[in-house]
Amino acid sequence: MVFLNFFLNNYVMIFELIGLLIMLRISAHISARMKRLTIAVVVLLLVESALFRIEEWVGTFDTYTAARPILTSLIYSIYPVILVLVMRITTNKDLSRKSLFFVLIPHMIGMVLYFTSQWTKIIFWYAENNGYRTGPLYRLPYIIFGLYILIFLIHNITFFKKYSRFNRLVAIYIIAGSILGVIVYLIFDYSNEYNALFSSALVLYYLCIYIHMAKIDPLTQLLNRQSYYQDIDTLGDRITGVVSADMNELKYINDNLGHEAGDNALKTVSGVLWENCGKNGTVYRVGGDEFMILYTSASEDEIKAAVDVMKSRMAKTDFVCAFGYAMKARGEKVDDAIRESDARMYEDKAATKKARLEAGRQIHDRED
Repeated sequence: MVFLNFFLNNYVMIFELIGLLIMLRISAHISARMKRLTIAVVVLLLVESALFRIEEWVGTFDTYTAARPILTSLIYSIYPVILVLVMRITTNKDLSRKSLFFVLIPHMIGMVLYFTSQWTKIIFWYAENNGYRTGPLYRLPYIIFGLYILIFLIHNITFFKKYSRFNRLVAIYIIAGSILGVIVYLIFDYSNEYNALFSSALVLYYLCIYIHMAKIDPLTQLLNRQSYYQDIDTLGDRITGVVSADMNELKYINDNLGHEAGDNALKTVSGVLWENCGKNGTVYRVGGDEFMILYTSASEDEIKAAVDVMKSRMAKTDFVCAFGYAMKARGEKVDDAIRESDARMYEDKAATKKARLEAGRQIHDRED
């Protein structure tokens, strides 16, 4: 009967979370690491919901039982962990132990206070009649949870800052919607737990990330060719300029040093483009060693300056990239600008190759 009541009270949440686990099974764009983290979040949501129902049952006892403060402390402790795990889902690699420890410091302090609160009475405690009593810091669990919500929001803004504004808005909608739901529950003194709300937000968030990952090149983490064509259509007249970039000698690296070396070279080149394209530029990997950068609301001087910076940063690596750019006037087709940009890029590639051959001849002549 207890299990049946739990199932009926949490049917929507269970239905959504099981559906999410099924989607994980068939997901092709999601890494094994991301799947593990998502499963951990699902398990924690189910555990928290079960603990909440048990705590409700224990709350019906006429006298105090030691299980109740433990259950309350566990419930307070789970939500920040869920937020940290979801943050790690959108992080390309695991946080270092030092970084993870730093992020979890507020939560660890909170846990110590929660689990000792029955004796210190600093946050909450239960009287002999099993009644809930508040201490001077009774709002601390909500403050810590709010802090992690803020960290989570900043993390998502940072994660999506180099992608389209629409991606950022979708993520903010999901997060803001969850926060608003909690606030409404508190205002109207809604006594139920928030897991149905959070499970819905998790499913939406996972769907958002899944769609986002489908737009990403898995090797370089840049936007892929499909995203490039989609953004050309959707951005339209907002595009003011384009840059073509092509890595030199990738075939030579693959043939002589191996494909792993070639992959590392592409990652290095991609990193230079990503970090130095400027605030109005979006980088795409459109081919094996071919990249495009679309600029919105950028002037020619800004684009030329970005190309110069990318060239100077590339010169500090072991790899060479050819660049070309072109401006697009309002009403003109993007394709015309792309053709002009590609032509300039091939001119730069030929000039670079000629200069390197000339430098090789001079070295050979000196040796002779």
